Amino acid sequence: MSAQLSNILAAILPILLSLLVGYLVGKRLPKPVVKPLLRCITPVVWIILFVIGLDSGATFSSLASGMEVLKQSALYAFTISAVVFACLMPLNRPGTAQEDSPGGWLGLWHPVKECLIAFGLVLLGAFAWRLQWHDNGIGAALINISGWLYALLFLIGLDLAQVVISRSWLAPRVLKIPLVVMLASMLAGVLLSWITGERLAVALALSTGFGWFSLSGALAGQYLGEAYGSVALLTDLMRELIGLTVVFMLGRNFANSSIGVCGATAMDTTLPFVRQACHYEYVPTAIISGLILTIAAPFFMLFFLSFV
Repeated sequence: MSAQLSNILAAILPILLSLLVGYLVGKRLPKPVVKPLLRCITPVVWIILFVIGLDSGATFSSLASGMEVLKQSALYAFTISAVVFACLMPLNRPGTAQEDSPGGWLGLWHPVKECLIAFGLVLLGAFAWRLQWHDNGIGAALINISGWLYALLFLIGLDLAQVVISRSWLAPRVLKIPLVVMLASMLAGVLLSWITGERLAVALALSTGFGWFSLSGALAGQYLGEAYGSVALLTDLMRELIGLTVVFMLGRNFANSSIGVCGATAMDTTLPFVRQACHYEYVPTAIISGLILTIAAPFFMLFFLSFV
């Protein structure tokens, strides 16, 4: 258990450090210098989505087994996301439109296009895995998701430096979001156990990865076997993609529910999408919610796996 705690700290500290360094640098640099750097956020997110697809390609050993894993993962991902979204509905506030956001069908096209790009990049990455072009030192370095993730967090820190931070970051209305996500995810786990006939402890463990696919896949694979590891990884990968879609399509009017669906990724990978689709005031909510869920995920999973 002490080794697990060390691994958790080793994963969380670089995330916090990247955000902090970006924030401090953003406070020092003049705005004309920061502005072009912030344009790099979208390309970096695209690269991360491609690498996520590349990582998921190895989970399919054959078409039949791949489809079975995909089917089970989709059931978990959509059920958890739906339950979380519904449970957070009472906490939503009236939407506040972005001043520079076009309305009507023109405003709808941008989120649809971005979602299509996101899904396309993940699929492209999964296809690229079969080519094995990355199976060398240079390729492995270029697709190191940790490096790109830290780069993204640094850029997000630059972006956050342009915002005045207040005590509202830790307001009760903000802290309620991750708490409800935890309870709703466990409720979804109970429901999924009843639907699929899976052992309750296993269903709860697979439901409490909170979108941290690299962690959930590793823990489930270690305790339950490779098949469950693949289901856990793809479940949380799909939750991230569902989160992107929900944020773009519904984030303006249902910001808290959308942030909750994003889970732990609300503080990193999906944070730029939250900033763009929701009002800027929800960025601190996304960071705090994502941070708490990132810390909670390994503890919840290990707790439920201990009963298997």
